[in-house]
Amino acid sequence: MARKAKNEFTLPDGRKVAANLQQRGNVWRVLFPDPDNKGKYREVSTGKSGQPEAWVEAAKIVTDAYNPSAKPNARTVTWEQALAELPTAADLRPRALEVYVSGVNILRNTLQDAKPPITTTGPHDITPPVAKRFRFVFASTPFKRGAKGKEYPRSPQTVKNALKRMSALWVHLKGIGLASSNPWEDVPRPIVPKVPPKAPTEADIDQFFAWVDGKKWELLSVFLRVKSLMCCRTLDLCSVKAPQFDPRANTLTINHTLDKTHRTRTVPLPSDLAERLDSIKGRVFLWDRYAVESKAHRPGRSNKTSFAPSMLYWFVADLFPEYRAAFPDRFPITAHDLRRRGITLMVAATGSIDKTAEAIGIHPDTARRHYLDAEKAFASDELFKKLAGILVPK
Repeated sequence: MARKAKNEFTLPDGRKVAANLQQRGNVWRVLFPDPDNKGKYREVSTGKSGQPEAWVEAAKIVTDAYNPSAKPNARTVTWEQALAELPTAADLRPRALEVYVSGVNILRNTLQDAKPPITTTGPHDITPPVAKRFRFVFASTPFKRGAKGKEYPRSPQTVKNALKRMSALWVHLKGIGLASSNPWEDVPRPIVPKVPPKAPTEADIDQFFAWVDGKKWELLSVFLRVKSLMCCRTLDLCSVKAPQFDPRANTLTINHTLDKTHRTRTVPLPSDLAERLDSIKGRVFLWDRYAVESKAHRPGRSNKTSFAPSMLYWFVADLFPEYRAAFPDRFPITAHDLRRRGITLMVAATGSIDKTAEAIGIHPDTARRHYLDAEKAFASDELFKKLAGILVPK
């Protein structure tokens, strides 16, 4: 049985209720004082396998138990109620909800560390002056990697991302009637230097995959090759169910329910890669075997017996910093770089950003700003050599 640190939920009337999550199989249950039986505890299933989603559902369960008839509004809603309403009311993907939960925690902790401290119980406490105060404190407060790690200043991009995330959250809150205005609209964004995307070279990719293959873990090697081919988001691929892989047609499908752009994508796989994938596929999720195999490949870690997409997602997220730490002189490859490389190579082959964006399921402007290494994709020097006779006026 897994235990996590207690959390406190704030009810609309200001009361605080302590709660704890306990894992039963692959599902988290919330344990909290029974409002109808003093000294007793009530245990209720959240129905969620991911911890962030479980905490959000737990807040709703606890609030309903103590205030079954209380309906939150923009003036009374607590953070716990707001986050509990978001998944269904705003139709959010699990990863988006996780990002918003993290953002709210950062917001509250940052304001609490301000001088003087600012305590908030819900979105209604965030006025434009408070939002601007958060921006100043967050931008000027260094962060640590680890409890005893070195302090680093926050980059303008990090600050800009935090403000963008909060503004997007308030758009959802307004849409479901839990906020009357967006206090983040007039908060000044920091100026971020424009740095064109830089894709890794094929030599960089070869070095990275040689390191990955050296771990002798077939599932990991196959997963990263499929990700490189599909140019997809990591969590989307982690969440694929086994039937979405067709070993006869050599295709893999990401359903619209998993894709951020709400599109279904089916990608043909090379026969050798499809054969390797077929040999390690799971029964429910495509990557089910990760839960069992990780015990051998990640000794000393806390391993679970049943698979959840978040398990593989966080392992892959940690894999790239591990590579960069092992080879500090090499190109610092990230998960985004695999996607950046794929988009760059595809644009080079098709000559069209729009066609590439359509195939991959991404907006063309997003591809240009964040993923396309234009220098590699268009080889401008060679292009000008070919067109010199046409471009130069006669």
